[in-house]
Amino acid sequence: MSSCEFFRALTKVSSEGDKIVIVKMLVGDNVISDIVVNGKSLLGIATGNEVLELASKALAENRTIEAVINNVRVILEPVEPRPTVIVVGSGLIARALLDVGNAIGYYVAVVGNGDIDKDRFSGAYFISNDLRDLEKLVDENSIVIIANEGGKPYDAEALYIALKHNAKFIGLLASQRRAAIMIADMVRRGLSLDYVLSKLHSPVGLDIGAKTAGEIALSILAEVMMFIRNASGKPMREVKDPRKFIKDALEGRIQEQSCSWRPTELKL
Repeated sequence: MSSCEFFRALTKVSSEGDKIVIVKMLVGDNVISDIVVNGKSLLGIATGNEVLELASKALAENRTIEAVINNVRVILEPVEPRPTVIVVGSGLIARALLDVGNAIGYYVAVVGNGDIDKDRFSGAYFISNDLRDLEKLVDENSIVIIANEGGKPYDAEALYIALKHNAKFIGLLASQRRAAIMIADMVRRGLSLDYVLSKLHSPVGLDIGAKTAGEIALSILAEVMMFIRNASGKPMREVKDPRKFIKDALEGRIQEQSCSWRPTELKL
């Protein structure tokens, strides 16, 4: 089972919303990984009863369990489902997307074409310097962001792969004119214009006045989040307008109370 296939499987189960257990088996210098969901091995590796029972225990107790089974060190970590993002690129914005993605608890893979400094992207869940790996990573559950500021020659091929595999969200960092050129290129490759326009988010990102690499990454991931959560993107004061309660508050009919809401924790 390759790292590409594991990340693709992780994308699938994360999109389905079930809490999972990531199982890592350390055999010599090699790490073999599997995913246990609903008590079953997804990749057909961690199939032993003892491993599956420990996975259930890790899930029930919400803690990482380590054990030695048949002389193999096994680490079982329960994790909340969270989005996976594939960033194609090697520049400042790609790096900022990794940093912001990690900060909000997403799994981030980074793919380039011989241009990625792996030390700069060491926080990625998966790194590849071979664009051909994108074919193995992308499916209909994938979020793909092509983020080379100024563009690189392999951007068009990356975009074609994402469109060909019908990725769920496809974002392209581009100017208005470059986005139009890329769309035209996809049509020349045989994709219908209506399909490309329906799938492609480019220029990608929300209009929040972003200028720095970090701000641009924030605007891009904000659009991704708005898309996958089917949210409006409006200011919260419009979505939950407090003015409807002001009269009652002035007349003392509602009291201040502690907030019981807590954000969902994505265990990192």
